[in-house]
Amino acid sequence: EDLGFDVIYLPVDEDGVVKMDALKDAMDDDTILVSVMHVNNEIGSIQPIDEIGEYIKSVNPKVVYHVDAIQSFGKLDVKPKNAKIDLLSVSGHKIHGPKGIGFIYIKNGTKINPIIFGGGQQEAMRSGTENVPGIAGLGVAAKDAYENLEENTKKLTELKDYLIDKLDAMDGVQVNSKKGTDGAPHIVSASFKDVGSEVLLHALEDKGIFVSAGSACSSNKPAISYVLQAINLDEDLLKSTIRFSFNADNTKEEIDETVEALNELLPILKKYVRK
Repeated sequence: EDLGFDVIYLPVDEDGVVKMDALKDAMDDDTILVSVMHVNNEIGSIQPIDEIGEYIKSVNPKVVYHVDAIQSFGKLDVKPKNAKIDLLSVSGHKIHGPKGIGFIYIKNGTKINPIIFGGGQQEAMRSGTENVPGIAGLGVAAKDAYENLEENTKKLTELKDYLIDKLDAMDGVQVNSKKGTDGAPHIVSASFKDVGSEVLLHALEDKGIFVSAGSACSSNKPAISYVLQAINLDEDLLKSTIRFSFNADNTKEEIDETVEALNELLPILKKYVRK
């Protein structure tokens, strides 16, 4: 937008999934790029990247299709060719790789210019001394994630569904994530009526339980989540929502401990809510 391009932000439904009709209405002869977040990092919505890619290329094969796979790579089976993806971005620390490393898949023939110039490393796409330890660590993490993908995804989904069932049974709690394969296997968003998210976050932290309030990417500048607003979450829950995230090393016993802590903390914290 700062460079003079028109950027259209597409609406989503109550589950956070992009509305295909909105995409169809938005695309025209001037469209040059469509960018989609495969899995939403706050509520775990999964976008239909195959369907989106099929439609984009049927309208104009020259439109560049970018998928942000930072939350899905290593958790879901991502096949760029099947989804007609031109560019796909991944971050290493989301799959237990080193921080500060990532990669971008670039389909052969995709027109893209570098923004870092110099010695021409990485096929002249990103000049500068290569981070060899980071690259090696990312390679090991990706190999491990996909060698055990089916097993890990099954376990993560079971953990997610177990927590959702426990939260659904609690008074004043609304779960914003979907069970089973309708949502990402490793993310649960839940809103706790009459309890501030930051207050609950720190109360759980004191018990050695670490969760997130909103997006970790913007935790240094907290604001009401645009994601929660986009799914039309009730206004009184916008500041009362936290995110639980899992990895394959988590256990049902840890979820039981978390639920026990919530049952202990929530009645106490609700006493101090401003009316």
